[in-house]
Amino acid sequence: MDAPLPLRHDLDGRTILVTGANAGIGYWCAERLAARGARVLLGCRSPERAQTAVAAITARVSDAQLRIVSVDLGSLDSIRSAAADVDERLDAVICNAGVKTARTDARTHDGFDLMIGTNFLGHFALLAQLAPFFADDARVVAVGSIAHRFARLEPGRLSDPWRGSSLRQYGRSKAALMAFAFELDRRWSDTGRSALCAHPGYAVDPLTAPRPGLVEVPVVVRALATLSRPFVQGKDDGAAPLIHAATASEAESGDYWGPGGALEFRGAPTRVRASDEVRSPATGAALWDAAEQLTGVRFPT
Repeated sequence: MDAPLPLRHDLDGRTILVTGANAGIGYWCAERLAARGARVLLGCRSPERAQTAVAAITARVSDAQLRIVSVDLGSLDSIRSAAADVDERLDAVICNAGVKTARTDARTHDGFDLMIGTNFLGHFALLAQLAPFFADDARVVAVGSIAHRFARLEPGRLSDPWRGSSLRQYGRSKAALMAFAFELDRRWSDTGRSALCAHPGYAVDPLTAPRPGLVEVPVVVRALATLSRPFVQGKDDGAAPLIHAATASEAESGDYWGPGGALEFRGAPTRVRASDEVRSPATGAALWDAAEQLTGVRFPT
């Protein structure tokens, strides 16, 4: 077991929503934010897995302030219900939840491609309906991916069936989420609110500190994985750039944070480069319009 978390209270009084907080990177964001005194809303699709995450966090942070917000980002009805369940000021939202692999014919409850619908459109619709609760200095952090650099965005064809590889569609969905965040940064100019992107690098379960009820990794696999530590990192360390983007005073709207090591696979948080396409104002505006049309949700700015 890793060493106990050093308890800090620099985030006392702040409320942060983390989507996909019941496992992986999202779990580690929730645990570490709670250890710094933040009130953490765990946006989770599975109530059972959410309760497991709460138990794991409170075992480490006895005074953790946690609340589960049930949300399936692949369902606009679920998103509406989740937004209605939030009635408190939000200081930050970390848009972490996402589908990493899917069949080409996989669809959301509303008929969208599963990855585009969940990873991008779901977060768009959720944030739009939570906008009335954003603090004056609120931050939105879109969790991107190294894979976004290999994606090509066609905003007018978001709802078209996908026939490429699952990895490329994942990169496309993350590129769309990032382009939206950079567009939100432009629309929030001079408002005091911030929209940023961050990515976890190459983060894997076998190098991640164990937590009861979460991913179980055999001892032998953990031992073998230590050989890869100079090149990749655990998901606990992968959460660091996301947390930095959401909380650090030096993180500014429009930033993109990731690990500072070789190929951005591991290392301490640093500013990294996003592709010209996801930073394109034309692409961002077109994606915004497409998202509003597809979801039927308008984003107030």
